[in-house]
Amino acid sequence: MPLNPFRRNQEPEPVRPTLARLPSTDTTPLGDPVAILSQALTEAQEEAARWKQHADSYATALSTVTADLNAKVLEVEDRTKERNGAYRERAQLLAWLAALHPSSAVITQSPDVDEDGWQLLYLVAGGWQLSWHVHPDDAPLFRHVTVVDVTDPRAQWDGHGTEQKYQRIRQHVRLLALEADADELLREASETQARMPEADSA
Repeated sequence: MPLNPFRRNQEPEPVRPTLARLPSTDTTPLGDPVAILSQALTEAQEEAARWKQHADSYATALSTVTADLNAKVLEVEDRTKERNGAYRERAQLLAWLAALHPSSAVITQSPDVDEDGWQLLYLVAGGWQLSWHVHPDDAPLFRHVTVVDVTDPRAQWDGHGTEQKYQRIRQHVRLLALEADADELLREASETQARMPEADSA
């Protein structure tokens, strides 16, 4: 016996209107188009004003940073000029010092500096060796100094350090000051001795 898919006691589905299955549409009136456009324009202007404020703030911050950077650059340039001026004055004094010690002052290539053109100035003062590095730009100041090879005995470093060099300079300065005082005492004694015959004759 064939099966009957339909049963008599089955409730029929309720009838739904066709339009009920369609999505509902908003029937609210759109309003005045001019008012809507004006509102959109106002919102766009407010958004543009906010972005302009951000841009102005960024421009102000950038201007401040740029000014600070320029000031730092100028400060570095000034300090560099001061440093170069100090090194130049140092070179002038070393050239003068070498001229005061012509018998011992020599200049040679600097083997301990990788950059070309650097030289080493050696001289003996107060019985002690003194030495300084000479920048290539300052080399013309030392044309009066004897140039020797790095193997020359007068250009052999005795192992003194910077502090020891300064100590040697201070010792030599004290020695020169004592000699100056001794010369002054001898001169005063000589003048006194020269006046004594005049006092005896009177």
